[in-house]
Amino acid sequence: MELASLVVSLLALVVAAAAALKIRKLAFCPEVVAGDVILPRSGGAGRVRLLLPLHFCNAGHAGGVIEWVALRVTHESEADRPVLLSPVAEVDMQRFIHGRRRLGEECMETFTGFALDARRSVSRFVLFDVAERARAAPLALKQGRHYFELFVKASNAGQPRLEASFAHVLEAKHLADYGEDLAVYLIDYRITLPGARRALAESEWLPARTAQSTS
Repeated sequence: MELASLVVSLLALVVAAAAALKIRKLAFCPEVVAGDVILPRSGGAGRVRLLLPLHFCNAGHAGGVIEWVALRVTHESEADRPVLLSPVAEVDMQRFIHGRRRLGEECMETFTGFALDARRSVSRFVLFDVAERARAAPLALKQGRHYFELFVKASNAGQPRLEASFAHVLEAKHLADYGEDLAVYLIDYRITLPGARRALAESEWLPARTAQSTS
């Protein structure tokens, strides 16, 4: 009798799991692949902004909307003082590259929420700056490990969710290059499935030689 009850319970669990999986596949299921960070040429402006290639994928069979994103950056020596950044523009990477990797009005437009259809993916190159810039201090570059956390608010969730977290080490060479008005690329070279997905999309915008991160 106990064995029969156990079998029935297992069957019920399998049916419930299958039903949950089916519901998930029929729903809007956005995912974000991220891990790379670009420090565009500042042009002497003095304000540090971060450009992130973000790849949004919808594994579900229903469409939805990516409403907004946010980025939290924490230096290893300031765990209690994370910096919150918000999207200030979407960057046209072809124009950015043709403009010698310096930001200008010709390669930027306002970042807004966007629709993501069923079983589709889309790349967005999003420029982040410190949230509430009028009152907050600019982002400061420091040597050492930085932790990045990407939050996404989508139409299928009432609250924003942490969708990606990664780390990069800013070395003295990175800071020196940036100080000389060079663009700095922090690339996540870990061989993972997300990394492989990024590699397929990055081939058009990665420079011939990059400064490798040691995250």
